Amino acid sequence: MATRDSSLVGILPQPAFDQAVSTWVELISQPDERALQASFMSDKQLVTGVGFSIERIAQLVSTIGAVHIKARFIIQALVPGGEPQFLLALFAADALDARVSSYYVPERLYLDKPELGNAVELAVQTIHKNQVANVLAQRWLAAWSAAPAVLPAYFASHYGPLRGYTFELGEFAAVFHYLRTLDGQLLRISFVLHDFYQPDPTGSDMLAHTFALALHLDRRGREEVSVASGANPILNMAQPCPPKC
Repeated sequence: MATRDSSLVGILPQPAFDQAVSTWVELISQPDERALQASFMSDKQLVTGVGFSIERIAQLVSTIGAVHIKARFIIQALVPGGEPQFLLALFAADALDARVSSYYVPERLYLDKPELGNAVELAVQTIHKNQVANVLAQRWLAAWSAAPAVLPAYFASHYGPLRGYTFELGEFAAVFHYLRTLDGQLLRISFVLHDFYQPDPTGSDMLAHTFALALHLDRRGREEVSVASGANPILNMAQPCPPKC
């Protein structure tokens, strides 16, 4: 099992990243669903997202040459010696799809439903073309929180099991428009569940539920976070990996 390099908090070295990614691939490929469920639990509660230091995110979006931010699914303990968890590793890629940053990992888990701010404000204040409406994000968040179990089907795709998502760099950079200070702030990546109809192998229509990620600020109890009262943009139009890895 991968362990974190304690010399750089929030940074994952290459060997540990490779092991953590491999562990996820092994986990999602095995028939026993109990291990998958356990990786999304903490204190007997379903994990609803992960939080990254905004200082680390500032470093990530500052990477020279970066065009995309990639979120990869990993299995690793949040802290050394802890239980293995489903987490995310973030890194920047350039126009040639080469990695140009270190791997950044979260510093906390969330077990609660996030505060997304005022829906009316979000409807008129668009800071990025991939921003989604508050009411739509609430639907996806509620679906994940209400899921009776974490199923392998949530991570299935026509190209094989999901290994992560690929964002535009601007999606991560956009949230900084709503910050007056970086001190103590967190970027929250919430877990969501999309439902939609798609054709099955026989050509019939089937209802699918697919795990995805919603990017926004952790604004709980922080009046200084938002320039516009209550506003908190949500971004959720990343491309799945595979095929866009």
